Amino acid sequence: MDGKKYVTSLRFRTNRPGRSFPPGPAGNARAILHRPLFEHATTAGAATEHRWLDLFESYLPQRYRSAPAFVIDSLGRRSRQIDLVVFDNLYSPPLFPHESALHVPAESVYAVFEIKQTFSTQSIRDAMEKASSVRALSRTSVPIIGGGLKHSAIRPRRILAGLLAAGSVWITPAAFAQYLPGALLQSPSAGRLDLGCSLAHGAFDRNRVTHISPPEDALLLFILRLLHRLRAMGTAPAADFMKYARTLPRPLKPI
Repeated sequence: MDGKKYVTSLRFRTNRPGRSFPPGPAGNARAILHRPLFEHATTAGAATEHRWLDLFESYLPQRYRSAPAFVIDSLGRRSRQIDLVVFDNLYSPPLFPHESALHVPAESVYAVFEIKQTFSTQSIRDAMEKASSVRALSRTSVPIIGGGLKHSAIRPRRILAGLLAAGSVWITPAAFAQYLPGALLQSPSAGRLDLGCSLAHGAFDRNRVTHISPPEDALLLFILRLLHRLRAMGTAPAADFMKYARTLPRPLKPI
């Protein structure tokens, strides 16, 4: 599939009966997100989360991993439970299994996303509160060895945050574009949302100004902007795991 056809096929079009998806990875992306939902709200929410996770796992490079998780730090603190965490899959493996959910060190986290059925003022507020709970955590960084040489510790970058949904309470793309920017301003910088996607109404990317794409380009623009932002963050810092060891209930004893 050439580049032009790939871009066209990844665009999402709403309210089209008998919709079919083109073969190949682009069609698969839309198919993943638009399987019929179950009627039960709780089940539908869980199904939606799995679809977004499937999409991230399919399209992000293997250096990243995506999963629902808690984020923890070396001071023994924990974030609220996050629907979708994008974290390092090479240098900071999840070493903290727990019966309730996966726990990942804050140093390894690139981005966190809240997943809802719809965009609304309340869902945006929920996403901001969860983002704040992650960004408030402490992050360590230690020097790394590469090619036999010692390299300086990497400065931790600001963790990205966003919101993902199928639709919006602002029922037209025009209303979505009108009311979303104001709703995104309701939190201090710690809860700032950087990017997100409402499949039916558009995607947003927020830097110095907020850019909102039309719904037919929502999925494509969201994926491209996410990849661009992740690449700009570089490599996650190497966590100081000995600081994590100090938070264990039973201190390590010398042999």
